[in-house]
Amino acid sequence: MGTLEGKVAVVTGASRGLGEAMVTGFAQQGASVVLAARTVADLDRVAARCRDAGAAQVEVVPTDVTDEDAVAALVATALGRLGRLDVFVANAGIAVPSITDQRMTTLETYELDVVQRLLAVNTVGMWLCLKAALPLMPAGGSFIAIGSELGRMVGAGAGVYAVTKASVDLLVRIAAAESMERGVRVNCLSPGGMADTYLFGPNKMPDYIKAHAPWSEPEVIVPAAVWLASDDSTGVTGKRLAGTVFNTTPLNELRAGLQDA
Repeated sequence: MGTLEGKVAVVTGASRGLGEAMVTGFAQQGASVVLAARTVADLDRVAARCRDAGAAQVEVVPTDVTDEDAVAALVATALGRLGRLDVFVANAGIAVPSITDQRMTTLETYELDVVQRLLAVNTVGMWLCLKAALPLMPAGGSFIAIGSELGRMVGAGAGVYAVTKASVDLLVRIAAAESMERGVRVNCLSPGGMADTYLFGPNKMPDYIKAHAPWSEPEVIVPAAVWLASDDSTGVTGKRLAGTVFNTTPLNELRAGLQDA
C-alpha cells in the first residue's frame, strides 16, 4: 500500500460511514486531509479521529455538494490552507428510496421531489465536484468517484438510484479522457454491499435488508481507496474498481484486469 505523505486529500461525505473510513485511512498514511459534509459536529468528531491517526494536517469545511459555490469554496479552502489538491474523493450520496420507503418500488411509483433530490446529490453533486476540482489538480492527481454495483445492474426495481450511479460511471469515463493529457487520473470506486454507511439515514440499514445478503462494513473500502489515491496506481484511469475485489486479488492480476477493462 502506497504512502500518502505529502499529499492533500479532500473527501466529501466525510462525517460518517464510507467517508469517515476513507479519510481516516488517508490520515493513517500521513496525508493532510480536508473533511467535507453538512454536519459540523460530526465533521469535528472525525477530524479528531484523523489527528489521532496521524494526519499531517486536518481541515473541516462544511459543504453541501449540490451547491456550486460551496463546492468551489471547498476546493479553494484546500488550496488556500494546504497549498495543493492531490486527491479528491467524491463520496457524498444518498440512497435508493425503495429501500427505506417501500412505496417507491418501480419507476412509476417514484415521486418527483425524490427523483430530483437523488439526481441533485448523486449526479449533479458529482459533476460539481469534478468541475471544481479537476482543473486545479496537478499531474499525478487522483479523483475518486464512489459508485455502486447498482449502476450496472439493469432490471426491475433498480430505480432512479441505479440511474444516478450509472451516470457516475459515465462521468468518470468522460472526465478521465479529458484529464489524461494533464496526467490527472479519474476512477470509480465501488464499495460493494455496505451495511451501515448512513446512506439509509441515522438509523442505518433496516434489519430486514441486512437479513437477505452478506454485507460489509465501511472499512473494507479503505485499501482500494488508499491505493487509488497513491502513486502506486499511476497509469490507472477511467476504470471501475470494487473494493472487495481489490482485497481478494493479487495486485499484478488486478492491474492486468484494469488495463483490459
